[in-house]
Amino acid sequence: MALNVLLCDTADELARLQYHFLRAGADLAAEVTTDAFRAVEMAARTRPDVIVCELDMGGLDGLELIKRLRASSPDSKVLVWGVGRDPATVADVLTAGAAGYLTKDDSPDELLGAIRTAAQGSVAFSASVAGRLGEELARALARAGELELELTRVKESVAQGTSAKADFLANISHELRTPVTVAKGIAYVLRNPSVPEHERADFLSQLQSSLDKLMAIVDEIITIAELERGTFELNLAEVDLAPLVRHAVDEVRLAYPSVPVETSIGDSLYAIADGARIGGVVRELLDNACRYSPQGHPVELTARSLDEGVVVMITDRGEGLDRAVATQSFDEPFSTGESTLRKEKAGVGVGLHLARQMVLEHGGILWADPIPGGGTRAAFCIPSQAGQRLATPPAGAA
Repeated sequence: MALNVLLCDTADELARLQYHFLRAGADLAAEVTTDAFRAVEMAARTRPDVIVCELDMGGLDGLELIKRLRASSPDSKVLVWGVGRDPATVADVLTAGAAGYLTKDDSPDELLGAIRTAAQGSVAFSASVAGRLGEELARALARAGELELELTRVKESVAQGTSAKADFLANISHELRTPVTVAKGIAYVLRNPSVPEHERADFLSQLQSSLDKLMAIVDEIITIAELERGTFELNLAEVDLAPLVRHAVDEVRLAYPSVPVETSIGDSLYAIADGARIGGVVRELLDNACRYSPQGHPVELTARSLDEGVVVMITDRGEGLDRAVATQSFDEPFSTGESTLRKEKAGVGVGLHLARQMVLEHGGILWADPIPGGGTRAAFCIPSQAGQRLATPPAGAA
């Protein structure tokens, strides 16, 4: 039994297809039209087994034509005989209700095979279109895999962020509790007019110390927020960092009298820097080294000028900071490297992260490594010239 086929195309294409089908002895009963609206009317009247149409028939959008053909003859299979083979176009055609897609570059024999395939209820593509769809599907699957991995990373990041937030809240409450408790106690004591004057002065000194600690914590958190918002600004100038480094050493020695600090500081250390901020970086790294060093074990600080800039290295003889913990402490604010519930050392956890951010803002680099004999070496380099940025530790800085 012959297949009833409706061909909708230009006159030249219709002539070419009819000539080929006749020569091939195809068992087809074909009707033809060059008008889109006429094609819809003929489909409703003749109910062909297969409709072959060009997308650009004029008068009707190609996808709209497919939809109208399907609506006028729901049992007919629509094959598109198009010009391009863009996968997105093929997808749109199939979504509109077509049963297959071939291009004008495909032979009439391929079209004839597709007509028979579609008539049997299968989706029909030419080899070239199927190849493009396969490539696009492979890319889509690969991209889907990448997106799945990215989604997993995002979920893990969100989970870590939630955990970090919870840890921070627990940690900040732990750190704030001591100075707040001290301040409240002192305020209560100072209300008693019978407190001797010399004791009152001592209590006021302790109160000032507690308030200074509270303000330092608040200042660090505000600076982190400004860095994340992109509103932080440095006060850059050519400055001799040597006096600032020595002053930071003196402050830390007073805070840790049982930990010797051995220094080798150049007479002058000129760099383009915000002196107060770099002094804070030195103080933070040195404080961290002394905090984790056993009593009596010296902490070593070396500061010198190289071609790349000023390099400051601080080495302690503690247990050694694991590389992964160091990376986490530098990269993530509020990470102390200790469990909050068992932490033995003071610290909110913004210090190392803030120190690294300050160095990066200067165009410098900061790194930390465990040393074979035990302990940790932390170092940073600040460029000596304006606009200079470093990517790797300078030679001779190890």
